[in-house]
Amino acid sequence: MSEKKIKRPMYAKEGMGRLVKWFFGLPLIFIIYLILSLVMPHGQANERVRIIFNIISYLVFIAVTVIVVVRFLKFPFMKMISEGMFVRLRPLLTGFFVMFFLGAGTTFIWMAISPSSFSYTLRSGWILDFALSFILVALAAFLEEILCRSYVAYFVKDDLETRPKQKLYFCLASAVVFTIFHFQNPEAHGSQAIYAMVFYFIMGFSLMAVTLRTRGIEAAIGIHLANNLVNAWLFTYKDAALITNAVFTHSNNIGPWMLVQTVFCVVLSCIAVILTSEKTSVKV
Repeated sequence: MSEKKIKRPMYAKEGMGRLVKWFFGLPLIFIIYLILSLVMPHGQANERVRIIFNIISYLVFIAVTVIVVVRFLKFPFMKMISEGMFVRLRPLLTGFFVMFFLGAGTTFIWMAISPSSFSYTLRSGWILDFALSFILVALAAFLEEILCRSYVAYFVKDDLETRPKQKLYFCLASAVVFTIFHFQNPEAHGSQAIYAMVFYFIMGFSLMAVTLRTRGIEAAIGIHLANNLVNAWLFTYKDAALITNAVFTHSNNIGPWMLVQTVFCVVLSCIAVILTSEKTSVKV
């Protein structure tokens, strides 16, 4: 095989310069995120106001991320969404609907088994609240998939990894980054924090696996969005990162049952996407 046909990694092309930028880019983005989160309203601020301010902060944060990736790292942003350079609806919708119905269905079963753990809390103005919640969780899912999946996946090469052993490393790295990104959430503190951290780790690992398999983050965005919408629209809990006007509120918060339930839904959704996704030819 001639040297021209060998795909050299970015650090071989640019004398480590781009790899160094890539390595320090993620902490830079994370620091900017922390700074933005400090100016967000907390405590007794109106729930709807908090959501609106969070939407604004995510829009700013996404813009900053695009600037860092495109201008600082010199990488085509669209490629971070899909190797095909266009958004594919099939994996996105498959991941979304499977995850949404699994998450909602298993929680309704839980509610039927233990109705005393749930209370009806839906308030007036829910249509506007649902719309705002959708915008917020969609922005959050998109941003986290860009940073925790695409950013990590393209750390070493200009193309997504195809070797099985290297895929495992990328999945572990993505799981760690995804878990770290949720350290500041309320459920990451207290006696039940271990359950939340295990869930974030497994979810990060699974979503990276489906990203590498489908050659894009569309499926991961769909699964992530559906998981967050079930919590934002149907079943919120007292220690949620952002309390919303959901139909029900359950008192058990994060625990062993919720860990098993959510991991089951995420893993099964990833499997469903992989089984229904079209085989993508990989050029070597």
